[in-house]
Amino acid sequence: MANHGLIVGLDIGTNTVKALAADVRNQQANIIAVGRSVSHGVKKGVVVDIDATATDIRQAMAQINEQAGQTITEVVAALPAENIQISRLNGQITVQDSQHISYQDVEAVVHEIIKGQVAADREVIDLVPLDFVVDDFDGIQDPNDMVGMRLAMNAIAYTAPKHILGNLKMAIAKAGLNLRDCVLTPLATSKTVLSEAEQEFGSILLDMGAGQTTASVVQGNQIKFISSFPAGGDNITRDISNVLSIGGYEAEMLKLDSGVALTRLADGQEKLVIQRVGQTEPEEITQKYLAEVIEARVDQILGKLGEKLKMVNAQQLPGGVTLIGGTAALSGMPDAVEASLGVKTKSFAPNDIGLHHPGFANAWAVIQSAAQQLPIQLVVKQALYGLTIQGLGQTAVETQTANPRVAKAAPVSETYASVQKRPQPVRPVEDGTDLDAEISHEDEVVNTRDSDKKSSRIGEFFREFFE
Repeated sequence: MANHGLIVGLDIGTNTVKALAADVRNQQANIIAVGRSVSHGVKKGVVVDIDATATDIRQAMAQINEQAGQTITEVVAALPAENIQISRLNGQITVQDSQHISYQDVEAVVHEIIKGQVAADREVIDLVPLDFVVDDFDGIQDPNDMVGMRLAMNAIAYTAPKHILGNLKMAIAKAGLNLRDCVLTPLATSKTVLSEAEQEFGSILLDMGAGQTTASVVQGNQIKFISSFPAGGDNITRDISNVLSIGGYEAEMLKLDSGVALTRLADGQEKLVIQRVGQTEPEEITQKYLAEVIEARVDQILGKLGEKLKMVNAQQLPGGVTLIGGTAALSGMPDAVEASLGVKTKSFAPNDIGLHHPGFANAWAVIQSAAQQLPIQLVVKQALYGLTIQGLGQTAVETQTANPRVAKAAPVSETYASVQKRPQPVRPVEDGTDLDAEISHEDEVVNTRDSDKKSSRIGEFFREFFE
């Protein structure tokens, strides 16, 4: 069944390293600790400075250890959706003991699948088993303890340039932690943020981070398309800084306190005071003028991603758009997305105490995904990352004497309607890829990448750790 005990999720973002610890029982994750630190070694979601990232991880984990009352040594890490390609792989082996198929055989078939089927400059960063085949019997979800001579597996593979996973693993190791599991961020969020109906009938998941914005199309309970654009909340801040001639920190605070993503929602009468560099006297601008600066960048990001989404006819999917990521918290952002893409849009934030902000969605999703993970899924991932195949339910702590302090979850403040109609048929993409079609072989890629006024101020925490 699912994992039990203490699970720590790690989301290393462009602006912030976030860590969450949860006590998992019966597939339910109760958040007990939150850690965060400013990120210094990450660019557009990818680790570019291992030592700096390791230091940031240690700072976030120190907060987790203090709150949990335990020293934690294992983490589940989120992997960025950077230059992802999706393909279908399969492989077969002869089992070691024909009277007993074990998880070691599963490990062997995972190695067989990825051998020779992935380009030399790429590696499989996530592998989702579709089914196993024992001799001539297919559709098997977990072959452990079955009897047979041959074991085959069909899986969906997500590949990325080799440095993405390698640098992440090295930074985690230098931080003195063991990697328990990795999960591609869109996989974790699609399975936990979206409802079952949204996953089945089709939805767009838009992750608006600090360094990049990623659109994932989910249909038939699978990710069918991923596209990223290398711009996000940091770019908006730099635009404000450059246009208004103010410092970066002042630009960030102005964005968080008074920024609006859609000009028509801004107040043309509200005055904002700024201090331009080189000027001795402060100056007033209107909120509407600030919104014009922000909207220009938001239009660019959504326009580029909208072009790619149109290629796969994703706007016709009935689930609409769900926004996550720190930049999604900007006032008026759902309205801006809905105006640009022409589909119903909502934002998502975890309901746990202290986490009610879309910037925590990815770290929260990693925890929820790990809590729901079946044994066979964990074994496949451990084999993929070259980790020791271990039993489930082990608590990754050095001391077990203190009981973790359990935080009571906050009441749910928002619910989302279920999707009630099926999507219209998705038309083929120009290169022949069909969003409804099953990925047929390892070379078939469904990825493409391109280079309300606020009624209250955002809390101090999110001013410092906005992403």
